Amino acid sequence: MADGDMLTGRLRDSIGAKGSLLPAQEEAVFSDAPLTLVGAGAGTGKTHTLSWRFLRALLREEMRPRDILTLTFTEKAAREMADRIADRFSTMRETLDPDGTLLAGAAAELSEAPVSTIHSFALNILREEALFLPSGLSARPISTPEERQFTGRATAALDALDLQWFRNALPGGRTPEEFLGESLEELPRVLNAYSPDATAGFAFSLANILESRGMDPEDLLAAAADREYFAPVTGRLKAVCLPRAREAAEIWLGMVLPGLPADLPGGGAYKEKLAAFRNSWRGTSPESLDAEGALSFASDLYGRLLKNLSGATGSAAKEAADLAGCPSLKEHRERFTFLWKGLAFLDTGEEPLHFRLRNVLLRLTALLWCCCREFRRRRGLLSFDDMIRLAAEAAGEGGRQVRTYREILVDEFQDTNPLQDALIRSVAGEDSRMFLVGDLKQSIYRFRHADPTLFGGLILRQGGGDRYIPLQASFRTRSSLLEKINGIFGHVWRNGLSSSLPQEYEPLVFPGDPEQAKLREDTALPPLDTVIRYARPQENGEGRKKTESAGEVRVRVARGLAAKLAAFRGMGVWDKKEGRMRPARWKDMAVLVPARTSFPALERVFRSEAAIPAAFEKGKEYFNRGEIEDLAAAIRTIAFPEDRGALAAFLCTPFSGLSLDEAYALLPAGEEFPARHPGAAARLDALRAEARYSGLFAALCSLLRDQSYLRSYPAWNRRNVLANLRQALDMVREYEAVFGPDPAGCAGYFASLRSGQGTVTETSPLGDEEDVVRVMTVHSAKGLEFPIVAVMDLNKAPGGRGGKGESLVASPLLGAGASSYPREWTDSGEECESATGKLASFLEKTEVEEEWQRLFYVACTRAMDCLVLCSPCGLDKDGAPSPKEGSWLSLLGEPFPLPGAAEDDPRMVRERTEDESGEIPPVRWIPSPSPANLRYERLSATSYALFSWCPAAWRMKFRQGLELAWELPSSEEFGGADLGSLAHWVLARWDFTVPGLDRYLGNALPARLPPRLRASWNDGGERAALRKWLTVTAEGAAGRKLAALAAEGSLQREIPFRVPLRDGPMLTGAMDALWREGDRVFIRDYKITAGDESLNAGEEPSWKFLYDAQLLFYGCAARSVFGEAETDIRLIRLRTGQEGAPVVPEGSWQAVEEDIRSTALRAAQGPFPPRTDRCRRCFYRMDCPFRGAAS
Repeated sequence: MADGDMLTGRLRDSIGAKGSLLPAQEEAVFSDAPLTLVGAGAGTGKTHTLSWRFLRALLREEMRPRDILTLTFTEKAAREMADRIADRFSTMRETLDPDGTLLAGAAAELSEAPVSTIHSFALNILREEALFLPSGLSARPISTPEERQFTGRATAALDALDLQWFRNALPGGRTPEEFLGESLEELPRVLNAYSPDATAGFAFSLANILESRGMDPEDLLAAAADREYFAPVTGRLKAVCLPRAREAAEIWLGMVLPGLPADLPGGGAYKEKLAAFRNSWRGTSPESLDAEGALSFASDLYGRLLKNLSGATGSAAKEAADLAGCPSLKEHRERFTFLWKGLAFLDTGEEPLHFRLRNVLLRLTALLWCCCREFRRRRGLLSFDDMIRLAAEAAGEGGRQVRTYREILVDEFQDTNPLQDALIRSVAGEDSRMFLVGDLKQSIYRFRHADPTLFGGLILRQGGGDRYIPLQASFRTRSSLLEKINGIFGHVWRNGLSSSLPQEYEPLVFPGDPEQAKLREDTALPPLDTVIRYARPQENGEGRKKTESAGEVRVRVARGLAAKLAAFRGMGVWDKKEGRMRPARWKDMAVLVPARTSFPALERVFRSEAAIPAAFEKGKEYFNRGEIEDLAAAIRTIAFPEDRGALAAFLCTPFSGLSLDEAYALLPAGEEFPARHPGAAARLDALRAEARYSGLFAALCSLLRDQSYLRSYPAWNRRNVLANLRQALDMVREYEAVFGPDPAGCAGYFASLRSGQGTVTETSPLGDEEDVVRVMTVHSAKGLEFPIVAVMDLNKAPGGRGGKGESLVASPLLGAGASSYPREWTDSGEECESATGKLASFLEKTEVEEEWQRLFYVACTRAMDCLVLCSPCGLDKDGAPSPKEGSWLSLLGEPFPLPGAAEDDPRMVRERTEDESGEIPPVRWIPSPSPANLRYERLSATSYALFSWCPAAWRMKFRQGLELAWELPSSEEFGGADLGSLAHWVLARWDFTVPGLDRYLGNALPARLPPRLRASWNDGGERAALRKWLTVTAEGAAGRKLAALAAEGSLQREIPFRVPLRDGPMLTGAMDALWREGDRVFIRDYKITAGDESLNAGEEPSWKFLYDAQLLFYGCAARSVFGEAETDIRLIRLRTGQEGAPVVPEGSWQAVEEDIRSTALRAAQGPFPPRTDRCRRCFYRMDCPFRGAAS
């Protein structure tokens, strides 16, 4: 726009006259550098600065609002920024343009200024360029069910080594052989060593990491062939070790060695080692060592002096320890354990087999990655990284940028990743100015692949007129609390922020004059307070001492915190809007936790004991909430009308429309529901019909339309109940959007999420004005501030992926870390351990611990007036506080009370404030249903047979969980449950010919063999025994018959059944083989069980009774399906290939059915008498407690 210099001058004069900006802020706002980097500490007014910078940019010559791009981290921040910009422009317009002519155009177009998150910005580009993109006009974000669908199919294809599936999944013209190359021959051994699930999981994890770094499958293929890959690993290890190596050098070269007397006291070999070490480094100061010198010194110190401390008990060693500030050299050595581990990895270097493994895994990752991209492209789906990548490609297509911006403002730049950075740079024109605002100390989003070294590197590499301007004046926090925070983190980061961020700590300062500082201090609130509780010794009732559990201590911490918050309520806190003190309310308080494991203790104390109104944000107890349990019962009974257990559960929920008394009167299975409550039953039938024809989502919407069920929940929790139910509806709708209206499938999907296969957090329906204490994670609190902040669980050590217990670890630097190598790759044929998994974990742990420190900084800097640090803490053997290594508590030093200090744990009297209508009705003792009506709703063939054989054995198996001997290997060399499972897996696929066995029991691992069966298959003896048995079976009459049936396609195998028995239980199980000939039904069951050589002639083994009972059970199930058809049911013993005689009931089939009904009743009610007359023939007789009870 014209007259830009004049307008800029007016803006500068106005700011100076009114004091609108501090000097550092003003310097940033008026910077003309092509790249301005602003280090905005916590509470330093970055949004304020950014809004002024936008106005300053708008005054540049010929600038229009749409030429200024402003990117924020969240949608909420974008809305706040847009409002702040509009308000700033409106306020300053008259001052800058009193005639109303110069800024008229800008005013008209101000709403066109792009202010958004980076993902929204990318999506807008894709919409504008949709016709030129592979995703097309209908592109949408990929859903969780769709992601799971692809990963499941890809893992199954990998398990089966189904190359045709990969050919179909790849873009046209590309093949799996192209990606895998020679590693295709190695892949089966890798899959066998680590399992297909673990290998696929590794590949998807690595692809996810690398995509956020701007790489693609082609880059990964190139990286797989790079034999110099370990050089960056070595460089990173050195950077990680260097700070601790310098610290060790400062202690030993600066204090210990110069402080030792010329003549070392005492004697012994260790004194001589110490003297020799001192002589070799005599005259060397810590300052004289460069990076390599410091690492060399540390390695020499450990190798010669600290690794072996044998004899280090004399006077010389004691004096060295004293000078090092430790009670002993052993404790000094342990203080640097992390350094010694890093140096050990440096000494080890690259392992010979690692390149071979890395090459296979990286090529496989590139293949799966490319397939995944193609899956999304074909369906018009986008991941978040796709949005960024495709937008960057569109913005720079063919060297022609579709849209450029003259000024780019980016907030929270420390949380961007290389892919996002590439998009930002792709929309910058040649004369663009970039204004990047961030705080390295607040980078806490590694799990989203944020890379703070992008911002850190720009700060270190300033050049070409670039400027770095730190903002250190905190408008948020009172001066006395700032002193405490600076004291903590000035010590923590005394050697730089981290191994990859060498920047010095920039302390926060109070911006006001002494009088203003005095106003902020006019409160009874302490700036820093603590609630530390120590584990108490206890007795377990047997005279043995034990320590109080962490959960119990955490409850005591919560009680202490509740007492403090109650005392703080009403004390003075600073009101920023009013510029004065006012009494504190509950809404002025927040409790921040590093993880949600603290929620249960806080919820118990705050809600149940102390009556403190508290809102727990994004809790992970979603599926344990009563309303979700109730909805799950509704989903199941709608999807499965025959499931009487689901119906009984549904009748007891508020959704049924019945009172609890009415519901309990219908238990146990609700058979009389339609007769007693026809209206409610008709409503349920209508919901089931709606689910069948319109989908489960529509049925649930109808169910929840009448909100009278909310009366069953307390008034204070009803909004949470509604929010959680709506979230469940979203999950159901998301499933149906992908797979269509399938009630049973959707119910299964919801059940899988409930069983832990998905993570769902609770939503928060709270408004800003509700007077409740907020309880949230530190991540959720980012960008927020509260007058009073409590930080819980300071003694929690940093977690993270780390590779613990994982056979494969994805590492962006190393590529892959493994716990071992395939045994086929070693000369001995034995499994060979690998240190690369530990190396990957070490590198990961380093970054996790560094971010853990930054997370603590974010937590502490949310506080305006008062910070309360709360934690359980352990005690050492001397009774002194012993915080965990790396925990926030360990970073504090000891500003907390010692054991024995008085605890403020009063049990608080509840003061209820809600009306009677909001109370939950008193809990009544509900009588159990009459035992005469109890029976098992489902019964399997195995369960029925075992109960028939011996009720006592059934009780031990199915109620006490004991493993029975007939499921274990017999006295013969081979057998057992695992081999039996392998046999059934083969029989479900084999063509019953001898040559056909090569496919499943040959030398090559068969495709799609489940991981749980691979141990039996890999056992050469078991595999040979099974092949021998199946060969005998194939050559016999039964085998030839089955081969003919299999060839003509009339043989059904592994047929699962779920058949209701009239007036009885649901019959469940699976038949090994079934076919029909006219009106006759043939059923065959395979068994590998051996005989019992201890029996007398003429005695039958127990398995004969058991298997006959199972076959009769199958016969009843078949008769329920096929009517009165004649059945031919036999057992095939695989060890001999012989087919047994037909199994028929001794009486009638009706008698068998009645026995099954009786078994379902007796199994539920008891008693469970032992059949001691069968002890001699029972396989369980050697361990049975009832053995010998027979007279």
